[in-house]
Amino acid sequence: MALRRRRSVRLEPLPDAAAGTSSAAIAGDEEGHSPFSGARPLLVAVAVAAVLILGATLLQRPSPTVDEGAVTVEPIGSTVLLCPEPGAGTDLGVRVTAALVPGQPGQDGGEGAAGMQTLPGKESASSKILVPGGQAQIEAFGTRLPAIEAYGEGSLAPGLVADQWGRDPGGRGRGMASTACAPAASEFWFVGGGAIAGRQTRIVLVNPDETAAIVDVLIHGPEGLIDAPAGRGLVIRGQDRLVVRLDVLAPGVTATAVQVLARTGRVGASVDDEQMSGLTTVGTDWIPPAAAPATKVYVPGIVNGVGARVLSITAPGEDDAIVNIRVIAADGTYAPTERSRVEVPADSVVAIDMAPILDKRPATLELTSDVPIVAGMRQFFGANSAQAETAFSAGAQPFSGPAAVSGLPVRAATDVRISITAPDTDAEVEIALLPFRGGKEAAVPADVRRVKVGAGKIRYIRLSPPAGIDWYTAVVTPVEGSGPVLVAHRVREQSRYGDLVTGYPWNPLRVQVAVPTAVQDPSVAIR
Repeated sequence: MALRRRRSVRLEPLPDAAAGTSSAAIAGDEEGHSPFSGARPLLVAVAVAAVLILGATLLQRPSPTVDEGAVTVEPIGSTVLLCPEPGAGTDLGVRVTAALVPGQPGQDGGEGAAGMQTLPGKESASSKILVPGGQAQIEAFGTRLPAIEAYGEGSLAPGLVADQWGRDPGGRGRGMASTACAPAASEFWFVGGGAIAGRQTRIVLVNPDETAAIVDVLIHGPEGLIDAPAGRGLVIRGQDRLVVRLDVLAPGVTATAVQVLARTGRVGASVDDEQMSGLTTVGTDWIPPAAAPATKVYVPGIVNGVGARVLSITAPGEDDAIVNIRVIAADGTYAPTERSRVEVPADSVVAIDMAPILDKRPATLELTSDVPIVAGMRQFFGANSAQAETAFSAGAQPFSGPAAVSGLPVRAATDVRISITAPDTDAEVEIALLPFRGGKEAAVPADVRRVKVGAGKIRYIRLSPPAGIDWYTAVVTPVEGSGPVLVAHRVREQSRYGDLVTGYPWNPLRVQVAVPTAVQDPSVAIR
């Protein structure tokens, strides 16, 4: 496919709002007739002078701008996170977990409520969190539950995190899959799905509100934006969910980027991907949402091991993209001699295997483009003749606040590691584990330690949870003075059936929100 020629755009200067405005137009007409005729000369002169000064002031007033001093940062008072569907697309047994990470602003005063509950359906379940540091779970082993919402109100809203984790060690739906439960929104990007024979990618749309939402699902492929009218104007009824299969919308497409846009209302969107060989699953996981289009995007959480590492990039819009790729590894950042530059035609998806330059090592990719792009990666584990499992990563942006993932499993032969990347400057983070012991009381942090990461490097750290627990929440907090970081995790379980693998990039906790402060407009008083 030929690259599309870029458009040349010339910006014209904006007209001056005060140009051509005269004092005569304010004080009177061109012949000098004063609007104050009939008054005494002195009063007229004073009045005219006042009007002239006032008019000059108004004309010189700049266009309204956002005053940083007029914005205050306050703890969030309410949050809802949507967990897509226990059991969607596979026969995995699923556990949905939530945690209220302690020590966040706004948790020390006032009333609050937090927990998880299913949306309306044939089955229902709920679990509450009573204090900061508390954790909760809903298990769906053998039961298909409706979508689950994790909620926080008042003092129990800041720091809420929820995750969905599933596992089938050796059945027809063999695999391990996990995803973060995310807030409802009006736009999502997912990069890495496909609709070829033996592969099934599903888009799960959840509407948490009582009124219906109307959604468009746009699909970008190797040849550009795909005409898929069946994905337009999808109606998701209030407090319901809709599952859309990619092979119905765009059959035969090998690589895709899916954009979910809500015309009305808001939704939670998730994408489940499953690869079959005959009647056996050889890879399943949730595709994490990608960061919004940007000219610099990072793909963290690339793990070590044998297998393809397929990077997919799309350039939404009317311009082609030239993308430069650098690898951030444990020993520093470098530009590979091969696969260091990719050309992406406008509105299309380009997929490239990065395994030959990664040398089976954990890494983060830095993508720099001349136009905004979105990206994702599909990771294979095992050689092509004996593929065991797949997992996904997605484009992300660095952050400076705390981040966490709940529901990390504690099982025999299970290894959990986190990747911490310092893309530009030195970073230092504190890592703490919150064990879940089945109660509603606050968890006591365990295995607390500090880790330093040099600029342009990553650290790949194994977590060691306490014995005698089912799962735990991992919390990563940059310390004061630290540079921004990227964080991702990987869960790997070894067995005679082959490895099970899952993981994804982390997002910062929702803790605070910027609230505009009302400021009186002086122009209102003189109208």
